[in-house]
Amino acid sequence: MKLRALFILPLAVVLLSACSQGRNEAASYRHAIFHVIAWHFGTLGAMAKGEQPFDQATFEKKANILAELSTLPWEGFQPDSAEGSDAKPAIWENRADFDSKAETFQNEARTLARLAGEGDQQAMFSQVGEVGKACKACHQEYRKD
Repeated sequence: MKLRALFILPLAVVLLSACSQGRNEAASYRHAIFHVIAWHFGTLGAMAKGEQPFDQATFEKKANILAELSTLPWEGFQPDSAEGSDAKPAIWENRADFDSKAETFQNEARTLARLAGEGDQQAMFSQVGEVGKACKACHQEYRKD
């Protein structure tokens, strides 16, 4: 329950901000969640790259938040919601592939959270790379530059 509270307030702020920028509601929703995902993943990536000191408690907290957040944006990919967003129409043309990539991202994020709980720093850092690859796989095909 605490994990949900940790990201609900920042998510609400970002959602309100995105809605005021002229996006359609579904695009605003998913954009806001991806923005919050990037916020938390940025810390994990910085630790994995040695750009920020490693802190087990922070890493574990952010990994758990990321795993939770990874389940949220997908319902925002409603038909006819590409207008005014970074989403390519290919999402709806190749929905099965898109959904598969979304599922891979969620699985990799859950694996990261599990590894963070186990405390093996090398395994966690390696898994950060796997989560990043899962993100990039979707961006390459389904996000406008």
